[in-house]
Amino acid sequence: MAELSTLLSHQHGILTSLKSLISAEKQALQDQNADKLLKLAQEKQQCLIALQTNDQSMANHPEHTRLTSDPELIEKVTLSKSLLAECKEINQQNSSLIELNIASLNRFSQALQASRNASSLTYNDKGKTSTISTLGNDFKA
Repeated sequence: MAELSTLLSHQHGILTSLKSLISAEKQALQDQNADKLLKLAQEKQQCLIALQTNDQSMANHPEHTRLTSDPELIEKVTLSKSLLAECKEINQQNSSLIELNIASLNRFSQALQASRNASSLTYNDKGKTSTISTLGNDFKA
């Protein structure tokens, strides 16, 4: 079984990669680059799986109690926790950017619908605008 110090170093490396990916994701969100976002989402998922696997390895390590008693390991754990906190903060910012982009796209969609055919504009049960292109097309004389 790998040493705890090695596992912690690997964990720190994974977290560093994750922070880089999340920062790149933030930039892609700001640039509204959908292709890059999809690529980054896949890489982020792989990174999260590696993080979970490594975390599980540390939890199952026979000497995992040293993580809270050995000063050298405590320092590495603290560094990893601060890096994880940074990742969570950037990810929260990304979440806010996603919500803003979704709201902006919804407003844009409604504006397009209104300009497409203002005479057939109506509202659905959720209060969103929609155009019904078949309005009046099913009448028979």
